[in-house]
Amino acid sequence: MAVLGAAGGLGQGILRVCRLEGIDFTAIVRSRPERITDVPPGSRVVVVESLADFTALAAAFAATDAVLTALGVTATTHDRSALLSANMASVKESMIAAGVDRIVMINTLLTSLPGMPASRLMRFFSWMPGNMGRGAAEQQAVVDALGKGVFTSLRWTLVRAAVNSRGRAEPPVASGDWPGASNSWFPVAYEDMGRWMLEESVANRFVGAAPLVSRGRR
Repeated sequence: MAVLGAAGGLGQGILRVCRLEGIDFTAIVRSRPERITDVPPGSRVVVVESLADFTALAAAFAATDAVLTALGVTATTHDRSALLSANMASVKESMIAAGVDRIVMINTLLTSLPGMPASRLMRFFSWMPGNMGRGAAEQQAVVDALGKGVFTSLRWTLVRAAVNSRGRAEPPVASGDWPGASNSWFPVAYEDMGRWMLEESVANRFVGAAPLVSRGRR
């Protein structure tokens, strides 16, 4: 597995599951590779400073079966080279060059399905100043790009997830959308979301879809 944003909370959760299950990983970071410790044989850490760097990304994706994104922190930056929405074409072409066509991306429960108008809540948060507004605008931009077919040649899944450092340690529930869903708004722990993403990258239950993934309703 290639993990974009591997040094963050969710990225580290994904790597913990990989270590436990014996899954080889390529941890991709923009800087400070020393933050990734306990790298098993067969796994590696790769520094890719810009998502626009086709050559570096293609080399990082080589010999992997799928790409998982954990880019929640970089979504708040002013630097376009760190934004998935601004570099989706580069990511796609790098994956194709490396022979990888499966990508599972993290997003938020607040976003609408790709191809649908932004929800009222997302529009509200996108207008807010500072990191909150930039993060919401970035997440919506990714959704909009998927709706326009930017990843048509890939098997993609957009996880509209509830996850944070205070999330409960329990397997999340996945639903296609809110009507009839058994989801709640409540978050799960990083490791549990990471396990779900890893399993989905193989199970392919939600290819070309944007499932809600969160704690179940009580």
